Amino acid sequence: MRVDAMIKGWLTTAMEKEIRSSVKYASTASEMWLDLRERFEKESAPRAYELKNKIAASHQDDTTVSAYYTKLRSLWDEIQLVFPMPRCTCDIGKRLVEHQEKEKLYEFLMGLDNDFGVIKTQILATKPTPGLGTAYHLVAEDERQRMITEV
Repeated sequence: MRVDAMIKGWLTTAMEKEIRSSVKYASTASEMWLDLRERFEKESAPRAYELKNKIAASHQDDTTVSAYYTKLRSLWDEIQLVFPMPRCTCDIGKRLVEHQEKEKLYEFLMGLDNDFGVIKTQILATKPTPGLGTAYHLVAEDERQRMITEV
């Protein structure tokens, strides 16, 4: 009972107020989770479209690379929830995951400010193309280096 109460507390703390009020009478964490899953796990084409649109329109706009990347990461995570890709360990599934990662890389690079033109070119010229995490690290290091030289 103690563990169940703790998990219910974690769940409710993480929810928005409107959602929290709709599940506050659930008797167990499992019941709460099943209710939330039933409501929010559904595939939604309009929401997926909206998220894709937000991703396409995302730009760094003079924020830090970290803030921009975090914004994109949040959108990518949400679209994965709204429009999940089938999980498959076959060669086609692996290639699909690789393709998705490259798409994310391109989306990240496209939205960077023009100041990052040189590092973007270097990343895209690298063979094989680095992963998203590596590209983020390179861009963040470039940003840090620029901050040091500006001081």
